[in-house]
Amino acid sequence: MRLAIAVTALCLAPAALAAEGEFSLGSGLNYSSGTYGGSSGTHILTIPLTARYESEPWTFRATVPYLHITGPSAVFPGVGRVENRSILDNVLRGRTQNDRRSVSGIGDSTVSATYTVYSGAASRSGIGLTGKLKFATGDETQGLGTGSNDASVQIEGFQQVDRNTIFGAIGYTMFGDSPITQFENVGNFGAGATHRTDEGDVIGIVFDARQAGSPAPAPLRELTGFWTHKVDRNWRTQAYLLKGFARGSPDWGGGISVAYAF
Repeated sequence: MRLAIAVTALCLAPAALAAEGEFSLGSGLNYSSGTYGGSSGTHILTIPLTARYESEPWTFRATVPYLHITGPSAVFPGVGRVENRSILDNVLRGRTQNDRRSVSGIGDSTVSATYTVYSGAASRSGIGLTGKLKFATGDETQGLGTGSNDASVQIEGFQQVDRNTIFGAIGYTMFGDSPITQFENVGNFGAGATHRTDEGDVIGIVFDARQAGSPAPAPLRELTGFWTHKVDRNWRTQAYLLKGFARGSPDWGGGISVAYAF
């Protein structure tokens, strides 16, 4: 699920569903399917455990995903198909790139921190800076992770107009050493918009894109529509549908999540 830009915008904007000084825990169910530029499909079921804390001007997040993957050994979550045959075949312990596997386990975990560097009049606009670390907690020999610890930085901003909010972001990812292949550092960008309904729900759309690295990662292009609903003071839910347009993205995906605020 790639809603990082939209989630950050909702945290920065006054339309956010979170309260100041709030700690929340959440989980959900996400499913995606795609060929990632190959001839055989890869299906990924993700059950993430998420934690979030906001205390102005900071927002902290952490995610640990549990994955079930069925598909070719050469496809890795988040980066797409890896084509470096000599290195990859060795890492996969005798399996070839096109051998299908069905594996389950913990994937790569992430932590991030967002700092609001500017907040406009009545908090109707803002700029934030996010730093993110990915840890190699997934077993790369099973295709559950990339085997590298990565870091990324991103700057994002939003502008609210009545009950509508437009937002955008630009960032850069620096990959660590991976036993799978050589990952090239790449840039990413995204843009989207949300609308708050009369009932207080938030509906939105976001487009995410990432450069292609040589030899990896694969390029990413994704369009996502989402809906966020606050059930009561403590519970909130979110649902989304995703369409991919590049080799690093699934053909389609969707999911639902729930979070409880303390």
